Amino acid sequence: MPTTPAIRFATADDAAPLAAFAGQAFTDTYRGLDDPQEITDYVAEHFQPGVMHSVIRDPACTTLLARVGQQLAGYAILRAEPAPDCVTGPAPLQLWRLYLGSGFIGQGLGARLMAAVHEQARRRAAQTLWLGVYDRNVRAVEFYKRFGFSQVGGKEFLFGGRVYIDPIYAAAVRAPAAA
Repeated sequence: MPTTPAIRFATADDAAPLAAFAGQAFTDTYRGLDDPQEITDYVAEHFQPGVMHSVIRDPACTTLLARVGQQLAGYAILRAEPAPDCVTGPAPLQLWRLYLGSGFIGQGLGARLMAAVHEQARRRAAQTLWLGVYDRNVRAVEFYKRFGFSQVGGKEFLFGGRVYIDPIYAAAVRAPAAA
């Protein structure tokens, strides 16, 4: 990687570029796993600038952007959302989204973004992170397992007019790395 990645909080000005990036990352991630039209419809509903602006400004959410030089390379969103009953760890916080651009996968940026997620979780007094992940997204499942997440149950997720049961994973919020 030619430039050291920088991770920062998203601002309202980031809504449009984040929406475009998030829509492309979602499409790239699920291409070949789901119906292309259903992916397009989901992106059109969930990754528009107005939607992303609302998420960025939502006090229940913390939106982090990972940049390499001037290029948006990844993002993560933490969200204070009631945890499903299967999440039994104390003080849970949802890792709602974590995506990298396809050209940045496998370069250590995911690990840096995950470290920033844990840092923000600690700042929000969370002790447990939880997330839902599509079980056919094997790369994501393996990524989360490498960071100590284990499956604790399942939760309904509506996509393309069908209800799926997404596996729910949870992990303890990590202590800060020793200096």
